[in-house]
Amino acid sequence: MNFVFHAIGFMVTFLNVVTFLALRRRLRIAFPVRGNRASIGVAVVYVLLLHPGLFLAFGGVSGLTSMRDQVPLWLAVGAMSFQLATWAYGGFMLATAAPGRFAGALARLRRLFVRTAGTGAERALVDESRRRAITRAALGVPVALAATAAGGAMAARQQPVVRRLQLPVGRDLTPLHGLTIAQVSDVHVGSYMDGARLDMIAQAINSLGADYHVMTGDLLDNDIAQMDLSQRFLRGLKPRLGKFMVPGNHEYIAARSADTAQVLAGLRETGIDLLIDESRKLVHGHAHLWLLGIDYPRQATLERATQRDTNQSLDAALADVREDGAPRILLSHHPKTFYEARERPIDLTLSGHTHGGQIVLGRLGDYALSPVLPFEHYHNGFYEYEGRRLYVNAGAGGWMPVRINCPPEITLVELVPGAGT
Repeated sequence: MNFVFHAIGFMVTFLNVVTFLALRRRLRIAFPVRGNRASIGVAVVYVLLLHPGLFLAFGGVSGLTSMRDQVPLWLAVGAMSFQLATWAYGGFMLATAAPGRFAGALARLRRLFVRTAGTGAERALVDESRRRAITRAALGVPVALAATAAGGAMAARQQPVVRRLQLPVGRDLTPLHGLTIAQVSDVHVGSYMDGARLDMIAQAINSLGADYHVMTGDLLDNDIAQMDLSQRFLRGLKPRLGKFMVPGNHEYIAARSADTAQVLAGLRETGIDLLIDESRKLVHGHAHLWLLGIDYPRQATLERATQRDTNQSLDAALADVREDGAPRILLSHHPKTFYEARERPIDLTLSGHTHGGQIVLGRLGDYALSPVLPFEHYHNGFYEYEGRRLYVNAGAGGWMPVRINCPPEITLVELVPGAGT
């Protein structure tokens, strides 16, 4: 496994070097006199800010751990946002290189058959001036990408926004009217998430005064060493009535550094009710609601708490739930489980996992234009299928410390009168 991390690090470093060489070439074309000095300045920035790839290439998993423990958070965030900008610029150059090379080939072919007016020196002067002007204009692209990534890094550090969602319940269930559930997901302790920010997120949730708090997975990021801060976060949640959690894939990734039982026990020590293929009846006066939670979907590379598939997990969670007209809310880390959940009598599913894409360039109906769209239909916000509802929380943490038009999020669900008598 460590070999894979080394390989990824070398690949990332190689691509960074190729991107730098292409940028240096453009700087020399755009600024014949000062291009070399500008290239040296860019090289210094590359070495300072693209160190994560080097840590990974030469240190593997231990390199990542060393970077997490020794590099200041502000530098780690700056480095990863600059890395994102570098990848984006590399993609831009790749996308524009092919048309340019094709046009160049056509131009050379045309010169073979068409005689161009003017001397060769005049043509070279005109072509070189035009080339320099176009290259200078194109240098605005990496500057804009770096600025956008920096803005995205600052946006990712902001206080979570609150997205409000109403769930209609029977009009006769008056004790449930106004009941609130605050959802947080994908905190990723250990991934650009320090204690101060964890406390800020917990305070933001607590300020809502919700009756229940639910955590839909990926609290830890990748190591049992993150348990102390994770426990601090869970203990800092102060709902009026109770708090619940389901595991995400990263709880099981963290378990590789210890074992699954140790991770689950560490979470339960905080007093949170960890739901794994089970349900809770939450009674309020003469009414009640059912809260269900299921395990992360089966995956070959993860050792989970259960060996059930999604359908079996749902059946187990519903086993003790009676047909009594009470609302049913399901906690499930991965939104793809909604494909199975929507076929069952479950009123609302709360999920996370996708982080909303972290970068959203607009929305077309159900489709947020984000990097995860090609992989997940249910990936950002609210969805409904034949009366069954799903909400995908955009998460409080992230894979990378950059968010563009997709801020960190807390979901506040309110039960309101609407259905039934």
